[in-house]
Amino acid sequence: MAHNEYYTYTQGRVNGKILMNVQVFDEITKRTVNEMKNVSLDTSKGIQIPGTKKVVNCTIKDNEVYICIHVRIKYGVNISSITKEIQEKIAVAVKQMTDVDVQHINIEVDNIEFD
Repeated sequence: MAHNEYYTYTQGRVNGKILMNVQVFDEITKRTVNEMKNVSLDTSKGIQIPGTKKVVNCTIKDNEVYICIHVRIKYGVNISSITKEIQEKIAVAVKQMTDVDVQHINIEVDNIEFD
């Protein structure tokens, strides 16, 4: 089901607004994490059941973007430093692609991968 939340970007001197669907931020987040080493999205919970967690959950409140992602970290990797790196990479990717500053990126480490 489509999620109809929009970030509103007001142009300077040009009439009109640009509305970005929350799914834009979902996709940028997913692709950014998928490009990283030693970390992956935690899809171990299987299919999405209404009322359960989403692997990537982006919401917009008061025209601010909130991102929450569930990840798996490879065994032996410093969790503190990799989660900071995830936050920074997502913030940079969103800024480059949408010109939106994201201040709220929550990382939930749900599992450790032993390979």
